[in-house]
Amino acid sequence: MLVHFTIDSGTVPITEQAREAAFAQYLRMLREYDANAEGQARQVIQQHLTTHTEFTAKHIACTGQGDAWHPEFESLYNAMRHQHMSPDDAYDEARKFLGLLVWNEALQSTKNWHFTKYPKADPEYMVTHYFAVDGHIRANAKRSQASTARDHGDEQRAADLENAAGRLEERWGQRRR
Repeated sequence: MLVHFTIDSGTVPITEQAREAAFAQYLRMLREYDANAEGQARQVIQQHLTTHTEFTAKHIACTGQGDAWHPEFESLYNAMRHQHMSPDDAYDEARKFLGLLVWNEALQSTKNWHFTKYPKADPEYMVTHYFAVDGHIRANAKRSQASTARDHGDEQRAADLENAAGRLEERWGQRRR
């Protein structure tokens, strides 16, 4: 589930798909191009959400070799090319589609995902950075509180807070040693 996480209000659910009309159009184009591609892309995104506590869509799709994408996401680009877009336009649209697909998976997730946005080159679109509320935000807050407790000489409270942070991180296999 997507949420806004604030100190005052806690988690405030987000219930709407971003750019719903564009997302529906992208899905239609992808399904026309390859009926299996959506399921493959969603499966990889879902797996990433279960094993990472923070990410952007680029972290999920890119191989780490420049801007190259994992094979499961190449159909997003190919579907745009199939619509007779230029290679550059197809790549730009595929990136936007990927971002909306990741948003949709985070929206449907059983875990709480907070997000922040920051500008890209195209001012109409923003890069969205996702954070697991428990496994990242709350775990890091508990580690910070543990450090403060230790600075004040309260070793037991520090250890308890660090253990609590570890339990939160274990859900993602991210426990610090």
